[in-house]
Amino acid sequence: MPSPPLRSHYRFPDPSDAVELRAFTHGLQPASVPAMMERFTEDWRQRGVDAWNEVPNHWRPESDDTVGWWTLPTYLGDEFIAPLLGAPAGTCIWQPSVHWTVQCLLSTPEVQARGSTVVLPDTAFPSVLHSAQNWEELQDLTPDIVSGPDARRVDREALLDRIGPDTALVAVSHVGFTTGARLPSAFLRRLADRAHQHDALLLVDGYHAAGSMPVDVRDLDCDVYVGGLLKEGSGSAGNAFLYVRDGLELTPRLTGWFGDAAPFEFRREPEPHPDVRRRFLGGTTPVAAMYHAVEGVRLLLDCGLDAVREHSLALTQRALARADDAGLSLRSPRPPAARSAMVLLEIPDAERMTRYLKTRHVYTDSRRNEVVRMAPFLWNTQDEVDRAFDAIENGLHEKTYRSHTPPDTGPVT
Repeated sequence: MPSPPLRSHYRFPDPSDAVELRAFTHGLQPASVPAMMERFTEDWRQRGVDAWNEVPNHWRPESDDTVGWWTLPTYLGDEFIAPLLGAPAGTCIWQPSVHWTVQCLLSTPEVQARGSTVVLPDTAFPSVLHSAQNWEELQDLTPDIVSGPDARRVDREALLDRIGPDTALVAVSHVGFTTGARLPSAFLRRLADRAHQHDALLLVDGYHAAGSMPVDVRDLDCDVYVGGLLKEGSGSAGNAFLYVRDGLELTPRLTGWFGDAAPFEFRREPEPHPDVRRRFLGGTTPVAAMYHAVEGVRLLLDCGLDAVREHSLALTQRALARADDAGLSLRSPRPPAARSAMVLLEIPDAERMTRYLKTRHVYTDSRRNEVVRMAPFLWNTQDEVDRAFDAIENGLHEKTYRSHTPPDTGPVT
């Protein structure tokens, strides 16, 4: 369990007894974020446009590295994102969102040249699934969507069997957002091997994996790994990342002037930047988000991803035990190797239960009114898991939650 000093590195919501269990949706704010945002405002005030060339290195103040707003996406990629993914320097870069990154990838002629289909399961997150479907009308890339045994699970063998000579790209989620199930590394390596046999690329969406467990992209043998820092990484919105296998040539057609080889020569014709990862940048980079992007990642790396994973497994195991005691059905897997940071409980009128729990200052969320999702993470304790289940059991026993209808505050739970 994390020591009190580690918990003190996060800022908790009011009231003081609040239990925040939504790491899979939006991580807690690191305590260093307000100071980092103040540094942004001061850099902007003091340096103005010159800040693009150089600002004090707030991210690695002990180093002699020169950093400016212009180089910040690749600097954060090398210093923080690469260690998060077990990736070598020069292969990772900050991105504004996974959606943007996937759109850029699908716009590359190198993907289309490899085949005519994009193979992916029907459980893929919409940022990937919808992007593949939308590009069908723009390029000769047809999504080949593989259905699972139900609407939530991946049919692994069917996915492997669907990869063939016409496959250009295979895309899967490292952790499924509807079940919290983790695809085994051995299976991802099989996918990579099958894809590479047919000259296809493997894209892994690690949004619910990176930051909650050790990841080694070289061991997975994937070509592209994407994800975000919004959740367990506590980087807030507007902070995502991309890993591109060293030596892979990609020239996105959606690249912007920040991805050009000589942007300030203002040439009439574009020229791809020599650094492939930088070609995935678009227009002028939103700088403010990058100031707080990796404050949560810094904490995860300082703690050690093995320790982060161990703590997560201990808390989710406690949640499973309490769910069994309460007679609740699980949608998430039980085996530790298959588990992510998420636990999904099948509860009737799950949305009402989520709202009921909020009145008890226990913060979870629901999906499709079928499940209550929780992810006890680095800032949580076993006592907080127990408090959450005490509230759930109380609501179930008294049936008070189904008659409780607080005001609807919007679509985000």
